[in-house]
Amino acid sequence: MIPPMANLQMSWDLFIIVFFAIVVTYTFIIGKRESVKVIISTYIAILAVQGIGNVIQRVGAEAGLTQNSLFGLGEGIPLLSITKLILFIVIMILLTIKAGFTVVYARETMIVNIVITVLCGVATAGLLLSTLLTYASGLPLLDASLPNLASLSPIIRQSMLMQLMIFNQDLLFAAPAIVLVGAGFASNT
Repeated sequence: MIPPMANLQMSWDLFIIVFFAIVVTYTFIIGKRESVKVIISTYIAILAVQGIGNVIQRVGAEAGLTQNSLFGLGEGIPLLSITKLILFIVIMILLTIKAGFTVVYARETMIVNIVITVLCGVATAGLLLSTLLTYASGLPLLDASLPNLASLSPIIRQSMLMQLMIFNQDLLFAAPAIVLVGAGFASNT
């Protein structure tokens, strides 16, 4: 008989570790070239959703609606945040699958390929988590007040990894671009 898993508690640290592990594993499954397409699509989706969210917020404000009742569904639901999350996922998937990006590297050794694949996976996971956290908070991208948000205080106190991510969100947004530049130098020389 298998003993119950009484010692395993769901925590934000465990969630982050599992999320990173899944994204890195998925990156190896799809390969370096496809993971670069995911990074490019993610950046474009982030910008598109931010723009669409700003338009929705402006149109809603002009119509006299609050952020929580933009679509007339009532107060208490962060509808703009939910809309941004859904749009982000849909746009990112559509760009990755249908945008017609082609990634070509002239030369690559197996070791360089493995290192770049791992770095792409880690950078993608950080970018995705940081973006989802930002959209869920309702703040604009790279807002310096994110660590001070009252709704995130309990999470920051509970999770050292979440604290690290929130306080370094700017690095998580920049890391994929740095990895892409490094991959270009390493694979095309």
